[in-house]
Amino acid sequence: MVGVRPPERLESGALSAWLKSLNAAVVRGEGVRAPLQAPPALLAAALNQGTAGLREVVLARLAVAAVSAGISRLDIHLEHPTLIEALLEALDNQPEHITSLSLSFGPRAGIGGLLCKALKEMPCLTSLTLTPVATDIHLAALASAVPPLQSLDISYCTGVTDKGMRSLVGLSDDTHTIKDIIKGRSTLKTEENDTKKLNFTLHSANLWGTEVTTRGCMILLSFCTNLAALTCQWTDEAVFLMARSGQEKPLSLTQLLLVESELPPPISVSALCPDLSSFMARRPSNSVNVSEVLESMPSLAALAILQFLPESGILLPTVPTQVTESLTCLHLSLLEPREVNLLTLSETFPSLSHLELEGIIPTLPLPSPAAPVSKLENLRLITPITRNYVIEASVAVWAFVWARGASSIDLGSCKDLLDQHLSDAIAQGAFKEVEDVRLSGAVQITDMGINDMMTSCPSLRRLAFKMLPRERLAELETLKVKIRQENLDFELITYGWKI
Repeated sequence: MVGVRPPERLESGALSAWLKSLNAAVVRGEGVRAPLQAPPALLAAALNQGTAGLREVVLARLAVAAVSAGISRLDIHLEHPTLIEALLEALDNQPEHITSLSLSFGPRAGIGGLLCKALKEMPCLTSLTLTPVATDIHLAALASAVPPLQSLDISYCTGVTDKGMRSLVGLSDDTHTIKDIIKGRSTLKTEENDTKKLNFTLHSANLWGTEVTTRGCMILLSFCTNLAALTCQWTDEAVFLMARSGQEKPLSLTQLLLVESELPPPISVSALCPDLSSFMARRPSNSVNVSEVLESMPSLAALAILQFLPESGILLPTVPTQVTESLTCLHLSLLEPREVNLLTLSETFPSLSHLELEGIIPTLPLPSPAAPVSKLENLRLITPITRNYVIEASVAVWAFVWARGASSIDLGSCKDLLDQHLSDAIAQGAFKEVEDVRLSGAVQITDMGINDMMTSCPSLRRLAFKMLPRERLAELETLKVKIRQENLDFELITYGWKI
């Protein structure tokens, strides 16, 4: 993405012809350093709309010309060292206008000191993505420019360590204890420059795959007072230590990801991160009480707990509260099956737009009530695949109608589902806007049922049947060929067992 303003959409034929001429020029021997004069808007449109199929030399040539023309935003991936060097030279010659810079280079890239020199002269930079070749030296150069940086992505840069984090916040040495770091900037000596501007502007940082440790995470969390999102392997441990230490000043985090670690007491996490709107825990080592998590974090809008062992008892709250009524995204993946009453779920979580429950057994009270109106855009209910659990046909039909406005529906173990059940759901208003339907084990759905879905669901683009026996897979191959010949906008997908 390049441009001094949002790029205008140029006529595709003219833009394509110009880019083809540049490709032809490369064949004639005009390299990346050949002069290329073009208005910034045209260069921006070319790099935003027409990069597919371009030779790497042409892409680099466009980027060099755009930088030389004084653009403010640049997003590009290059592999060849010579092309990278040409681009870095252009950035070094004219760095002051750059506000957003996203560079990803191939594994052979050696960026040397050119990028450091350029970063030191980018006082307007608000967003930086540099993968996978950034080092602590580059972060020190960035800090010296004192930009109003809001977003930093240096994921998978193995040359970035805790030293780089200290440079970012202006911390002069590494002699401080964890307790000192938690107390923050007011008690520690920092370098005499204006790096404190970055401490107030940085909102998000992606350090995944770097060599930054728990200590480095704690440095960023303690010093960057407006940091709302921090992605790192050690964020969870840093938050856990800060929660245990009785940190008095709350963090500004709005997103929190914990990976393969013990889930801290939810009440302490909420006290440390009172503005938390998105919380994800992946493979927590301890059992989890989902109701307690929701009760302790009233500001949540999205909750995801994956591959976890639920505590005994009812999985989800059964009475609406402030957080359940405002929650829009819920994703739970259980290691031990639990029953979930869909009617109670719909009443307790009325604002859900994305619901994914894996390892659950969906149920309904008898007689089945009418499905309420929901805001669901994505519904995924997966039964445990290691046991013989089946979603009752009446429950599946109720779920289809409940998610009548959803664009994606995925149900597990529907072997009792018949063509008539799909017809009943359609008659009650289901599948009106659905684009993607995936059903596991639906062996009793015939070719006629599939044709009815195609004709009755105007937005349907993909219909997938998973976990089918070999005989049914063979039968559907003939239908798939017929569909390909008659309807290019629809795809029938089939899978066998993958256990």
